[in-house]
Amino acid sequence: MRSARRFMPEGVVAPLMGKWLSCLPLLLVLLGIVLLTERPAYGYTDPGTGLLAIQAAGSAMVAAGWYLRRKIAALFRRGEARPPEVKEDEGAN
Repeated sequence: MRSARRFMPEGVVAPLMGKWLSCLPLLLVLLGIVLLTERPAYGYTDPGTGLLAIQAAGSAMVAAGWYLRRKIAALFRRGEARPPEVKEDEGAN
C-alpha cells in the first residue's frame, strides 16, 4: 500500500481497505453461486487446440529455463574453481 499512500492523503488508505474487506464476503458468495449454477457449454475443441496448449506450456518452460539459466547453473556449482595456493619459502627471509 505504499504506492497508494504516495497518491492519496494519509487518512484515505485505511477506509478504502476497510471498504474492500467488508465487500469481500459478498463477492465470495456471489462467486460461489456462479460456480455452482454453471451449465454445460456443449463446445467443441479440435485436437489441434490441445496440441497448441501443450506447445505453449513447453515454450514457456524453455523460456523460463533460458531466462534463469545462470541461477540454475549456480545450483549445481559448488564454488568457483580456485587456483592452487603457492606457499612461500620460510627460509627466504
